[in-house]
Amino acid sequence: YLCGVDVDQSFMDLVMVIGAFCCLSLLSHQAESTYRLDFIWKLQAQEEKEDMEHLEAYNKKLLGNILPEHVAQHFLRNDKNSDELYHEQCESVCVMFASIPNFSEFYVELEGNNEGVECLRLLNEIIADFDEILSEDQFKYIEKIKSTGSTYMAASGLTAATRDLRGYRHVTAMADYALKLREQLLYVNVHSFNTFNIRIGINIGPVVAGVIGARKPQYDIWGNAVNVASRMDSTGVVGEIQVTKEVYDILSTRGYKLICRGIVAVKGKGDMITYLLKGVSSCPPNSTTDIYAVSP
Repeated sequence: YLCGVDVDQSFMDLVMVIGAFCCLSLLSHQAESTYRLDFIWKLQAQEEKEDMEHLEAYNKKLLGNILPEHVAQHFLRNDKNSDELYHEQCESVCVMFASIPNFSEFYVELEGNNEGVECLRLLNEIIADFDEILSEDQFKYIEKIKSTGSTYMAASGLTAATRDLRGYRHVTAMADYALKLREQLLYVNVHSFNTFNIRIGINIGPVVAGVIGARKPQYDIWGNAVNVASRMDSTGVVGEIQVTKEVYDILSTRGYKLICRGIVAVKGKGDMITYLLKGVSSCPPNSTTDIYAVSP
């Protein structure tokens, strides 16, 4: 005993107090570490979630640039089998082919134009201008299908939302778009000091739309209406917009001026009477449009 106090007992009490303090400190440190790790994990999880959302948005945007919006949505649905062939029957689709027939003469591979790269750069700017015009609200009925070389292909009325079987606004939108493409190429010629020509063909009819390919899917349309539209381009007149009688019947009563080109020999179809779209007539819609015969 020291001063009436049990030394062993006091030492044990001190040890217990120190031990308890150490335990509390250790628990506090572990809790703090746990909170920190939990915060870091939550932060990492949030960052990973944001990265996934950004990646998903990027993939959607990329898919939307490759496929039409309604087709992209089809493939983004989780309940759809990616191996399933996407196809649909589309009635009354207006198909347009627009080509620059003298671009092949413009394209040359020289050291001065970076072995042809500058020629392709100008073609890319032209195609980009055509794409940009489609972003205007009045052309919401139209979907770009593809561009092959210097030929641009588009179609309108591929969905119920963009197909107007009463007012045929998807057909008039295509006519306006064709006229706008012709104006745009003239603008390009003025500012690039070139003399590019455009030749456009338009037809209307049923098509089959679908996506071909797994690694590099491509949306395309097939059918007789597509073939005839292509022939309207290839047999057309440079600087003009050649249309079939079916398109003429729609446009001629809706304020557009067309002239009869005459009989044209169309591969696979024989002789066809075709018309040239000249622009918007000063006559009111539903009026009789004069037809002027010109040599084929």
